[in-house]
Amino acid sequence: MTAGVRWAGDKMKILIANTLYYPDVLGGAEVSTQILAEGLVAAGAEVTVVCASGTGVDHVTELNGVKIWRLRFANLYWPHRPGKRSRVAKLVWHAIDSYNVLMARKLRAVVAKEKPDLVSTSNLSCLSVDLWRIAKKAGLPVVHTARDYYLMCPSSTMLSGNRSCDRQCTLCACYSGYKRSESEQVDVAIGVSRFVLDKHLDNGFFTRATSTGVISDCHLPEISEPPETPFRLVKNAVRLGMLGRVSPEKGVELLVDELMRDTSLNWTLTIGGTGDDAYLESLKARYNDPRVQFLGHVDASSFLHDIDVLVVPSRWNEPFGRVIVEAYAQGVPVVGANTGGIPEVIEPTSHLVFDINDPQSMIGRIHEAIESLQDPQVHDRLRRYADSFSPDRMVDSYLKVYRDALKRSAASTHRPPQLQSTSNKERA
Repeated sequence: MTAGVRWAGDKMKILIANTLYYPDVLGGAEVSTQILAEGLVAAGAEVTVVCASGTGVDHVTELNGVKIWRLRFANLYWPHRPGKRSRVAKLVWHAIDSYNVLMARKLRAVVAKEKPDLVSTSNLSCLSVDLWRIAKKAGLPVVHTARDYYLMCPSSTMLSGNRSCDRQCTLCACYSGYKRSESEQVDVAIGVSRFVLDKHLDNGFFTRATSTGVISDCHLPEISEPPETPFRLVKNAVRLGMLGRVSPEKGVELLVDELMRDTSLNWTLTIGGTGDDAYLESLKARYNDPRVQFLGHVDASSFLHDIDVLVVPSRWNEPFGRVIVEAYAQGVPVVGANTGGIPEVIEPTSHLVFDINDPQSMIGRIHEAIESLQDPQVHDRLRRYADSFSPDRMVDSYLKVYRDALKRSAASTHRPPQLQSTSNKERA
């Protein structure tokens, strides 16, 4: 990792904003934000995180050298607390969230108190996109990372009927109008994949960004030693696995239907992850077959040690696909759908990508994955590929982006304003 970060003779001061922060972890955004914040501290930066909280009052804590402002949410309800809400309540909640004056006031106070050199934002649900304008008024460069579709869709998924939306619907376009206009305050736009970045750019976001690029999320390095021989076919049956939230858009039905229809494979399938109870029960009843096991919540490392091939048959446009990298870190080949950012993560030598509109092609890719297991070098090759998604590389990439943004900001204060190009898509 880069050793020591200096800016104008002092430590670079970075304010990171994300909806949640450890120990409030719902998914990859929170994991990546913590890795980034603590990695920046280790590199010599001074880091403050601001996040939302569903309980208590506004307060400040510290964890592993990171100062954390936890701001009590200001809306009808805390969306991460289980419970049914009416359609009207949801509409009102999203209207407030789009232009949250109370949260903007809190964020303005944090910026004034912390006096950062740069503001780096990620998921801003429950906070406020007004943070971008607050930062610009304070003369601070703004870097934003798109990890999902929050800016374009109330659900953050751009899903309709368990399928990805090709474009914004009228309601989503109205919902995102203010966010789109405020995104003009962003100096650098980052996507966790080229797909998710281009989705935003194509929908009119970040039109004044002087730089755009891709910084992939990272995986957490394996702590325990893997078994010496984890890749053995059981009774000549390939051990397939699917890991993650069990929901219709993840493609579990597509996978099982194709496996049961095919006669060329001898297989078992273990499915790790939780989901809606009613949906899980319907799956268990529909696929009452000893070859199919639903394990519920599992330890990802142990799960991956016990399979031969991971299948990621997502019907929706996954922004990144961290589970793919986690599998590669264990030396496990992955067969993935050609949706969202998944093809960008699949190891290029194997290129085990199938067409979601041609489900039968998935079986062919599974055969290719099984054949690849005959190569004794395949596991080491996949582990080496996973190293390109290491925490150190992710942190170093952000450090370069931050330095460049600060240099451009400093230079712009010493020359007359000029029209900036909106088509300069530098590789971050």
